Amino acid sequence: MPELSVLVVDDEPAIRQVLSAAISKAGYSVDAAGSAAEALGRLDAHPYDVVLSDVFMPVTDGIELLRQARARGHAATFIMVTAFASVDSAIDAIKAGAWDYITKPVRNEEILHRLEQIDALRGLREENKALRTLVMGGGEGTFNFVSPAMQAVERLATRVAPTDSTVLITGESGTGKGVTARRIHEISARRDGPFVAVNCGAIPENLIESELFGHTKGAFTSADRARKGLFLQADHGTIFLDEIGELPIGMQTKLLHVLEAKEVRPLGSEQSRKIDVRIVAATNRDLTAMVAQGRFREDLFFRLSVFQIAMPPLRERRADIPALLRHIIAQRVVPPGSQQTLSIDPEAEDLLANFAWPGNVRQLENVLHRAAILADGGCIRVADLPPEVSPSAGGMAALPVEGGEGSLRDRVRRFEVSLIRRAIEEAGGDRRLAAQRLGIGLSSLYRKLEEAPGPG
Repeated sequence: MPELSVLVVDDEPAIRQVLSAAISKAGYSVDAAGSAAEALGRLDAHPYDVVLSDVFMPVTDGIELLRQARARGHAATFIMVTAFASVDSAIDAIKAGAWDYITKPVRNEEILHRLEQIDALRGLREENKALRTLVMGGGEGTFNFVSPAMQAVERLATRVAPTDSTVLITGESGTGKGVTARRIHEISARRDGPFVAVNCGAIPENLIESELFGHTKGAFTSADRARKGLFLQADHGTIFLDEIGELPIGMQTKLLHVLEAKEVRPLGSEQSRKIDVRIVAATNRDLTAMVAQGRFREDLFFRLSVFQIAMPPLRERRADIPALLRHIIAQRVVPPGSQQTLSIDPEAEDLLANFAWPGNVRQLENVLHRAAILADGGCIRVADLPPEVSPSAGGMAALPVEGGEGSLRDRVRRFEVSLIRRAIEEAGGDRRLAAQRLGIGLSSLYRKLEEAPGPG
């Protein structure tokens, strides 16, 4: 995504110069204009992402600049700069379509904080547009699912989306829990608001409260400026709490308060902030078992699981694999609009359709990306597939899921473990590399090894 472009509009040359220098130093593209007329000319010639404009300027003020820019169809995000005594004008600016306003005297760190927020929101919006549904329907280039399991998921997502109900999505890693969460947001009344995705397992425990709820300047040693937390960034939209089972027990208590009170309190602040946020959570853990073990709060579990959606693993919906293969190739492997064509040999397709896919859709996508690099003549063949999928891997891919004794679940788990151990062996004992090659997380790899059933 290109860097954020900013237009500074102020009739004072010294202010233009100082602001432009600070914004440029922060890594953003910046231009300046000394009047509303000059700013409109620049907007007509260049699609800026942000306009930082003074309110009071001779001839045409900043609010009128905003109105004229909107009348001409310019979609730039406006931040207005106003004197403290002119808050009424700032309110007028917000009503005219400004994103925010800053009161004088202007501090560089405050402006840069606003730009960071806009850049983050821009990235989320672009990601929402680009991430058309890989495992869900809707949008261009998608397909209708054949498997009853995924048709049931679609029906549940469609029914819950128009409500503000909290949703808990469960399922193995790589089944598309995040995409389903996005789908719920995109067909909800909050679709124009932000979608903020949070990986609860990827944030260090000592930082997670600050990340989620924000902090004031000086709240802790390295807090050199205030930070808006992810919940506030998701205001009027959806926050997706992925890997909710990894949340420390202390933070579970604070999250429960947020769910009940619909407010957050930044670290170091005595004031709580009301929020309007829909929560969608996801996990590959058995939260019911974690509740029984005292590792997950029962009251939080009941709050999160008001409406549950279970994502089926790919091996339980093999009827969808042929369509998924073509969809991933068309939408992810070959960029839309590209003149490049890529097909898949029937033998390779049959092999992929009958593979167990311990890493689910994510692994399937990784395999296709790798195969596309190796494919000659625009066609993916068996020889282009990686060792864990190809028959050349010592018969590993041909290992029958239905073989052995015990329940279907135990047989599938033994099959997964055999694939994981083979991948670890081929990676020279490097479990992280093995997990990457299988398209699963390192924690999932360890868990699958620990939970492996004994011989049937």
